Amino acid sequence: MKTLKQTATMAFSLLAAAAFAADEPTADEIIQKARAAYAALSSYSDSGTVVTVSSGQTISLEFDTRLQRPNLYRVNWTQKKGLMPGMSADNGMAWSGGNGDFYQTTCSWAGNGPVAKKKMPDMKGTLGGSIGYSLFATTTIPGAFFGRNLDDYFAYPAIDGKFPLTKQKSEKVGDVDCYVIAAEADLSKYPEAGKSGSVSNQLWIGKNDFLIHKTSVRYFEKVDDDLLQNDEVIDQAAKKTLEMQSKPVTPEAIAALRPKMREMMKQMQPMMKSAFKEGVLYIQTHENISVNQSYSPADFLPAKD
Repeated sequence: MKTLKQTATMAFSLLAAAAFAADEPTADEIIQKARAAYAALSSYSDSGTVVTVSSGQTISLEFDTRLQRPNLYRVNWTQKKGLMPGMSADNGMAWSGGNGDFYQTTCSWAGNGPVAKKKMPDMKGTLGGSIGYSLFATTTIPGAFFGRNLDDYFAYPAIDGKFPLTKQKSEKVGDVDCYVIAAEADLSKYPEAGKSGSVSNQLWIGKNDFLIHKTSVRYFEKVDDDLLQNDEVIDQAAKKTLEMQSKPVTPEAIAALRPKMREMMKQMQPMMKSAFKEGVLYIQTHENISVNQSYSPADFLPAKD
């Protein structure tokens, strides 16, 4: 009788476990629910940190996010240490209060910057153009909230379900129980990314709110020595620098800046090779999440505007 009872108990336990497992959403279902959760929000705000690890160097950044439909946004970031030798710390902001898209940054490096206030053509140009300063704080959650890729070809395609997804063991972020979704991809198979490396993502998605509470992105790429000294690459870097400085982008201006950009690329080469070979890691954590509050356009402007 004892053996029969034990067998019955074990069978019941296995059936119960199978039933509970059947109720657990798959990785694809979790991502779909996350997209739906963001789409249902009228507004979103949070604060958080980004920690990046590259070539043995760890740098952190703090940010605050405020978003409201249809197109209002403000992301502030503070970085106490420059990303590279000779690069200054940064207090930056990207915003739109409905009267245009702008960004500003106190970051300077090799004579470039700071930028007091620059008008950009649209949201994508502003938030995507600020990735290098904000370490993706301007694109991950704003992209999920507005449902569009803001030039983030690492985390957003995972959120959008474009990368193959797998479900990992659940974890907590602070006090929040989260599903953990992994997404790895060879970016050479996604021409729109314009990159040849590979990316490994993890997303921590709240079990109750289906919002993103943490992301981890590691990017690997083989750096071609010749490519970094390629005239087209040098000229593109010069063009970007002129645009950031709000200077005319002319063939003469690009040619004048070319020797300086070539020397900068040469200095960056060893660090970039090491960093991309080992993988550049970005860990983004979101706290103090508040949703469906009502904001006025003025709440998205810098204090002096």
